[in-house]
Amino acid sequence: MCGRYNVIDDPYTRELLAVLGIQNALDTRYNIAPTENVQVVSQDDSGTQLSCMRWWLVPAWVKEPGTQYSMFNARAEGLSESRAFRHPFKSQRCIIPASSFIEWRSEDGKQPYDIRSVKGALAFAGLWDCWGSGAERIYSCAMITTDAVPEFRHIHSRMPVMLAPDMFQQWLDPAIDGKTLMPFLLPQLPAPLQVVAVDPRINNSRFKEAPEPIAAAETIG
Repeated sequence: MCGRYNVIDDPYTRELLAVLGIQNALDTRYNIAPTENVQVVSQDDSGTQLSCMRWWLVPAWVKEPGTQYSMFNARAEGLSESRAFRHPFKSQRCIIPASSFIEWRSEDGKQPYDIRSVKGALAFAGLWDCWGSGAERIYSCAMITTDAVPEFRHIHSRMPVMLAPDMFQQWLDPAIDGKTLMPFLLPQLPAPLQVVAVDPRINNSRFKEAPEPIAAAETIG
């Protein structure tokens, strides 16, 4: 799973947005948690755009929004069968830009790790949906997770799907059925990752400062 991530407005995220054809900049934010509004890249008939969505998918068919079920992550293996995710997977896919994400490992407690690409910003595969209409309309998203690659399993058994640049165009294209893109969701790393233990204060979702390393970083992949 992936329950927290960070975004920094820096040359790496600007380069990612430029590749996606986005002229705007991202807001720097730390320790972003589920149910918060996040910036995502999606595509429709008007083109590719950067917009804000709630990070906790609200399916279009539910009677009212809620948090009874965990809807901020979507397991890659069940997208085509899930009532909540199968329609968004078909034609409502998005990219969630990030600088790093947080994962935890049990080490005499809950030890957080900050994980980033050694080659720049991260492009998480996501899904989006729209609930309601008019003033009550809610745009929301979920981040897709997959089995962790072997090198990552000492941290966690799952990880967010990280897209390589040559996947961006097809992933965002609503004319392409998501079922044909399942190979994108297999466990893989578009680039090596840098992993570093950070101050456990970040375990509190109200802590909104940059994660502070407390050990030397390791590189995997």
